[in-house]
Amino acid sequence: MTKSNYGNSIVIGPATVRWSHLMTPDDKFGNPNHSVTVIINDDMNKQLESAAKALGGKKINGLKSDSETGDRLMRFKNVLQARKGVKSFPVLDSNDQPTETIPFGTDVVRVKVTPALIERDKSVSFYMEKIQLIERNYQPGSGSGMGSVEGGFVGASASSTDEDIPF
Repeated sequence: MTKSNYGNSIVIGPATVRWSHLMTPDDKFGNPNHSVTVIINDDMNKQLESAAKALGGKKINGLKSDSETGDRLMRFKNVLQARKGVKSFPVLDSNDQPTETIPFGTDVVRVKVTPALIERDKSVSFYMEKIQLIERNYQPGSGSGMGSVEGGFVGASASSTDEDIPF
């Protein structure tokens, strides 16, 4: 792909994170990359379509619909940081300063992306340049996410002492 196949960078969001691989690269298919999947609204979708159209693209890669919720999801990836050996993708806070906090599901972010035309099928991929954490909603260690059920079964808490091990 030649440099002329890249468009101008745009900022998408604020958008709610559905899933992220920012703490460590996703290497499931042999090409390690950092990624974030966000829920996009109509305005964000129009931004993506406009950028794709400006490059002559016919399709947007990474865009799909969640069959259970109906949400439109967009996945943005970056392979460059993983190739450099960077474990955690660099994140900016709402003051545009580096932070160690990694966005997870339900957090709100803005993502700076660069569109790139893929010549073979005239599709457009959007590559993540930067990610900015705007609102922290994810609560680590807050249980299973299921919540409690009034009047339901309550079992004994799991114990971590060696005395409870039967062997």
